[in-house]
Amino acid sequence: MADTLLLEIGCEELPTSYLDGALAQLADIIPDELAKARITAGSVRVLGTPRRLAVLVHDVPSTVEARETELLGPAESAARTADGAWTKAAEGFARKNELRLEDLSIADTPKGRYLRAVKRVPGAETRALLPGVLTAACARVSFAKAMRWANLDTAFGRPVQWLVALLGGDVVPFSFAGISAGRTTRGHRFLSPAAFELAAADDYLRALANARVQADVAERRAAMMHTLRSAAENEGGMLREDAFLEREVAGLVEKPFVVLGRFDEAFLELPDLLVESVMRHHQRYFAVQRRDGSGRLLPVFLTVVNTALDSDTVRRGNERVMRARLSDAAFFVAQDRKNPLAYRVAALDAVVFHAKLGSYGDKTRRMAALSEFVAERFGTDRDHAKRAATLAKADLVTLTVGEFPELQGEMGRFLATHDGEAAEVATAIGEHYLPRGATDGVAPSREGAVLALVDRIDTLVGCLGAGLRPTGSEDPFGLRRLANGIVRTLLHHRVNVSLKGLASAALSAANDPRAGTAAGDTLVGEVVAFCADRLRALLDERFGRDLVRACMAAGADDPVDVEERVAALATFWSSPAAADLGVAFKRVFNISRSAPSGELGDADVALLTAPAEVALLEAFTEARTKLAALWKERRHVEALELVARTLRAPVDRFFTEVFVMDKDETLRAAKLKLLGRIADSVGHFAQFDALDG
Repeated sequence: MADTLLLEIGCEELPTSYLDGALAQLADIIPDELAKARITAGSVRVLGTPRRLAVLVHDVPSTVEARETELLGPAESAARTADGAWTKAAEGFARKNELRLEDLSIADTPKGRYLRAVKRVPGAETRALLPGVLTAACARVSFAKAMRWANLDTAFGRPVQWLVALLGGDVVPFSFAGISAGRTTRGHRFLSPAAFELAAADDYLRALANARVQADVAERRAAMMHTLRSAAENEGGMLREDAFLEREVAGLVEKPFVVLGRFDEAFLELPDLLVESVMRHHQRYFAVQRRDGSGRLLPVFLTVVNTALDSDTVRRGNERVMRARLSDAAFFVAQDRKNPLAYRVAALDAVVFHAKLGSYGDKTRRMAALSEFVAERFGTDRDHAKRAATLAKADLVTLTVGEFPELQGEMGRFLATHDGEAAEVATAIGEHYLPRGATDGVAPSREGAVLALVDRIDTLVGCLGAGLRPTGSEDPFGLRRLANGIVRTLLHHRVNVSLKGLASAALSAANDPRAGTAAGDTLVGEVVAFCADRLRALLDERFGRDLVRACMAAGADDPVDVEERVAALATFWSSPAAADLGVAFKRVFNISRSAPSGELGDADVALLTAPAEVALLEAFTEARTKLAALWKERRHVEALELVARTLRAPVDRFFTEVFVMDKDETLRAAKLKLLGRIADSVGHFAQFDALDG
C-alpha cells in the first residue's frame, strides 16, 4: 500500500528570493533523504507561499524491504595472516561496515581472492523512518541570511510558526525549531485566518484553496498574469511584460488580487523608463502601455495585493505614494534640464572611474578619440560618433541618475534630445549600455553599436592593461560581460572588425606609452584572446565544438568572419563528402607541419613524377585559382565543395601510393611542399587537424 507524504513548514513571511531558493533545495533534499532511508517513492511536488514551504511526495510505500549487500574488502594477502587470523585491515573493514569478524570470509573473484562479507539490513516500517527523514530535511534548508529566535539554536529564513507532517491520514511525529508536527495548518492571513486541521495529505491543495491560499507557485503566477493582462486590456492598453516583477510579486502573495491605480497624465512628459522605474523598482507596480504600437505608457498602474478587502483604500494609498514618487522624479528632471548635457561634461573630471584608469572625464576623452576609428568601420558619421562619445557619461552627474542609477544612458538620451542634439547622437547615448546582461539585446542602431563598442573596448583594454584580470569565478569589473557585449554587437550588426585593430586603436587613443611596443603587442594579444574566449563560448552553443575549434585555429581576430566560417563548415559537414574529406585533409595538415615554406618551383615540380604525385599536382593547380576566388567572395560552402570534388580523391590516392618521408631529402621536401601548399589553400578557413576523429 502506498500513501502520500506531506511536509509543510509554516513561517513568517519569506522574501521571494528565500522562497524560490528554499523550494529549489527541497526538491532535491527530500528525494535525497528518502533515498538515504531506502524509501522508494513517486513524484515530488514542491509548493509554497510567503508563509509556507510544502512538499507532497506521492506513492510512498508503507514498508522498506530487507536488503542484503555484498561487500568486498582488501585482498586476502592483506586481510589474513599466514596462520589464518584476521589482520588490522580486516578488522577496520568490519568496523567501518558495522560487521562482526565472524561475518567475514574470503571469496574468489575475477581479480583474485578478496575479503568478502554480506551485510544484511533489516526491513522497516516507513512510518518509523520518516521522522528522521523530515528532521534532517528541515535542517538542511539554508538561506543567504538566517534568523534565530527565542532561545533556540535553530536558524531559518524566518521564525517557524507551525509544522504539518502527514503520511496518508496519519501524523508523522517529529520536531523542528521547537515545534512538534501535527495536522493543523493555516489559511490566508487576511481572508481565512483561522487555523484548521487536514484530514489527509491528499486533501492539502483542496483544503488550502478553500482557505483562499493558492499554494502552487506556477499556478499562482499564471493566475496573477491572466488577471493583470485582463485589467490592462480593460483600460484599452496592454500589460508591459516584466519577468523580474512577475517572479518577484508572485512570491509576495498567497492569492493574487489586482488593484488598478491612476496618475496624472502630465507625468507622461517624463521619460517612460523613468516612470516605469518608479513603478518597478520602488513600488513593484506593473506598467500598462498603449496598443497603438508606440510602446508609450498609459497613465495607469497595476498593483498585485494579498487581499481583496477594501481595495479602494489600497488604491488611494498607492496613488498617493505614486504621486509623491513621480513628483520627486519630475523635480529632478526639471533641475537637470536647466543646463544642457554638454555643460556637465566638465564635472566628470571629479568623478573617479578607477584609481588606475583616471576619472570619467579621462574615459570620455579616450572614447572620443577612439570613436572615429570605430565609426569608420561601421560606416556611420564620425562627427556624430565623437559628439556622442563626449556626452555619453554626462548624465552620471545629473540628479535624476543619482536617484535612479538604472536610467544611465536613457536620461542622457532624454536630455540630449531636449538640448537639440542630433537624433543619431541621442540614440547612441541611450543605447550604449546595451547589452546590460547576457540575455539583453545589443544596441539596435549602428550609432548605438559604435558607442557601445568604444565604451567596452576602452574599459577592457584599460583594466587588462592595469592588471585587473578576472580570476576563476571572480570578475569584479565585469570584463567577461564586456567582452561578450563586444562580440555580440559585432555579430548582430555583421560588421567585419579586427579585434587586434580595435584593441590597438584603444591603446593609442589612451596615449598609452606601450602602444606600438612589444609590451603593447602583448596586451593587445591578451585582449584578442579574452574576446575570442567569449566568441568560442557563444559559437559552441550553436555549433559542434570541434568545428568551432578548427575554424578559430585558423584565425579568431574577426568575429563575424569566424562565425561565417563555422556556419559554412557546419553546413558542409552534413554532406556525405565531409567525413572522407575531413580524414584526408587531417592527414595533409598533420604531415605538412614540417613542410618548407615558399611556392613550388620548377625544380620541385620536376621531382614529382610518380603518377599519384602528378595527379595531385595537376588537380591542385587547376583548383587553386578557382578556390582563391571563392574564398575572396566568402562563398565558403562552394569552396569546400570544390575541395571535396577536386582534391579528395587525388589526396587519397597520393597517401595510398606515395611514401612521403623519402630518404632523399630533396624529393621529400618537394612532396612536403606540395602538401604544405594544399594545406595553406584551406588553412586560413579551418585547421582540419583540429577536428575530432
